[in-house]
Amino acid sequence: MKQPARNSLLAISIGLVYLWFGALKFFPDLSPAEGLAKSTVHVLTFGLIPDGVALILLALWETWIGIFLVFNVARKTVVLMALVHIIFTFTPLVFFPDQMFSGGMPFLTLLGQYIIKNLIIIAALFSMLNVDLESIKFKLKRFQHPLSSVILKLGSSHKES
Repeated sequence: MKQPARNSLLAISIGLVYLWFGALKFFPDLSPAEGLAKSTVHVLTFGLIPDGVALILLALWETWIGIFLVFNVARKTVVLMALVHIIFTFTPLVFFPDQMFSGGMPFLTLLGQYIIKNLIIIAALFSMLNVDLESIKFKLKRFQHPLSSVILKLGSSHKES
């Protein structure tokens, strides 16, 4: 399958997941992640956004991402917005470990598993960005940061495999 077709399939499937999960948040008590979403946004915003408003804003953000991915609108911007969103979905692992782990690490609860599966979505989103590894390596060489050499080594070991 060619790259554009594969990216379209990824975009539509991720878009449908976002649309579905986001739409559930518009209806009280339908989303299994509602309580966790409210608690997480409450902590992240230091309680400045009321829980009900936070849930509606989250629902709007998720459905917007879903619709735009499904209909291939502003793909790069939407993928970046999805990456921002999905990175924040990992914060409950830090804020609420008692709800994420059953008996400690690495034993995940169902909520913990719900979050960890987002690693796959992150990988798919990065794949959709079509990031040119060679241009990143060139920029890193010019930057001369201590982490640059580590990233360059990772990139070259990936290329060899």
